[in-house]
Amino acid sequence: MRRLGAAATVAFVAAAPFVIFRGILQDAMESDFRWELAYLVSGWVPFALMIAGALWFIPVVVSIGRTGYSRLYLRPVTRHACEAWGLVSYMLGFMLAIQTSQIAGLF
Repeated sequence: MRRLGAAATVAFVAAAPFVIFRGILQDAMESDFRWELAYLVSGWVPFALMIAGALWFIPVVVSIGRTGYSRLYLRPVTRHACEAWGLVSYMLGFMLAIQTSQIAGLF
């Protein structure tokens, strides 16, 4: 039951930015894609970081409730590292998306 709750939470956390920052995402998709640093950083990096952060939590969710004899068991050190990488990546992407939305609101 804990694993199901954690999986639902990860799915919610992965989908929430696309609902919250829908305007920024639409602006990024409507413009022509180009390999320019300013375009990639302001348009796509926040969403990529949030998705990467959510993906870091998948091994943690899968290992919930597993014993040391299971193939899908993660040692606590590895689990905590995945949690830390996921949290930092997600929060960095979320903060960048907030800054991008504030900047886009000025123009």
